[in-house]
Amino acid sequence: MEAIKILSWNVEHMSIDKAGDVAEMIKRYDPDVFGLYEVESELIYDFMVKNFPQYIMFLTKGQQLQEILVAIKKDYNVIKFQQNDKFKSGNPSLRPGVFLTFQHPANNQGYAFLFLHTDSGTNAASFGNRTEMFDHALNLKRKLDYGAGREINFIMLGDLNTMGLKYPLQNKTDQLLVTESEVDYINKYANRRADQIGSAYYKLKPNVRFLSKPKGSHYGKATGISDLDHIIASKHLEFKPQANYDETAANEIRLDGWRQYLGNQPKLEEYAGTVSDHCLLYCELIVT
Repeated sequence: MEAIKILSWNVEHMSIDKAGDVAEMIKRYDPDVFGLYEVESELIYDFMVKNFPQYIMFLTKGQQLQEILVAIKKDYNVIKFQQNDKFKSGNPSLRPGVFLTFQHPANNQGYAFLFLHTDSGTNAASFGNRTEMFDHALNLKRKLDYGAGREINFIMLGDLNTMGLKYPLQNKTDQLLVTESEVDYINKYANRRADQIGSAYYKLKPNVRFLSKPKGSHYGKATGISDLDHIIASKHLEFKPQANYDETAANEIRLDGWRQYLGNQPKLEEYAGTVSDHCLLYCELIVT
């Protein structure tokens, strides 16, 4: 059964000193397509090109301090790579969206991938920026479906920072909109028609869903385990089941990184502090 192996990872301030550990982990999964977030130096791009010669590499550029690196194996037919600054929501320090379309070498079927690293703030303005970025993503899906005259093969992935309006603190007086509420919000608006005013594509439902995974992709000493990183896909797409650390049931996404040390708190905190406090996300999209 053919599959596209997909990897997504916020490496947290990825500098050259942790590049070796990151490369080793990526090679363990041998993904066909992967995205890295918070790349802080063009030295990383040079390092990745040298260490992954079988891939085509792309790196965003702009005023933001943290770039997105996207890679795809050379035997795939890349149709389009685009840095979309609309996702900055008018803030030059925010990351752009990265849009990649390609054809699978086995059947020339087309796929559209949107890599995102949304606003990580906890105040109302940041929550509004994330909402706007999600709206841009869902409108893009509508436009693509409308242009193709069918549901396209669409994947949205990255650090979506679904932390709610305020980050959950251990304070009973805090009025919180928690992670689950923000995910529910995205789910609700991802599967409804938008305003009937405007272009015809607004009448389409994006029809996307969150892939299943163990709860908790981010670890912080002060905040504990939270769920910030996701892969969202067109509802018609199917994925191979993945085993996970400390989980009996299979999920569509495998989480790696600090989760390999569940049950060993010192090792977990060391990995989260030196490599990344975000999990690596891995899935396999079945090609029909």
